[in-house]
Amino acid sequence: MSSQSREDYLISILRLTEGERAAKTTELASFMGVSPASVTEMLKILSSEGYVEYEKYKGVSLTESGLNLARQIRKKHHVVERFLTDVLDVDHQTAHEEAHKMEHVISDDSMLRICQMVGTPVDSDCKSCNNPCKAAMAGKQSTESLSNMDGGEHGKIAFLKSDDSETVKKLIAMGFVPGREVSVEGRVSNKGPRVIGIGGSTVALDVGMAAAVFVDVGS
Repeated sequence: MSSQSREDYLISILRLTEGERAAKTTELASFMGVSPASVTEMLKILSSEGYVEYEKYKGVSLTESGLNLARQIRKKHHVVERFLTDVLDVDHQTAHEEAHKMEHVISDDSMLRICQMVGTPVDSDCKSCNNPCKAAMAGKQSTESLSNMDGGEHGKIAFLKSDDSETVKKLIAMGFVPGREVSVEGRVSNKGPRVIGIGGSTVALDVGMAAAVFVDVGS
């Protein structure tokens, strides 16, 4: 059995149970559109690998390691899906199908970078992430939004964070992506535009857009 097949089973069990109960074999087979015999075969494999606890006639539940892995896979799916819909304007059905393919192959590092670009946390699985992105750790790290920085301060963009996907999309289009050097060249007033240096150019950001850009100051 492929690792993708294993992961499909784990994430399906998670979606059915959220780690709070056991799923019947027939229930899982119906949910995945496969035969009960195929489910039984895979559950025996997953049980031997320590990802599930399976008992005939009683059903299957995720172990701690199985629950953690399933949440990481689902997190990858949601991160990719959100990037496709919010940033690239891909329709939801296509984004869901593409995310299903990519959730099995995208690296943790690439997912982390996308997280910091789209403005996480994207879902409840963020709380169990093994390596939380800087957006999920906002308030626990020494980052500052561009709107609060003074003239002369500089650093590298750590992450973008906004409830408005259009704001994130505009910022990315302007080159405000994690890892880039930025500096505050000036500010008109507390509520006025911020004059920002980035990539050899100078741009003006209104205070709302500047507030969505978080910077590792002085880095």
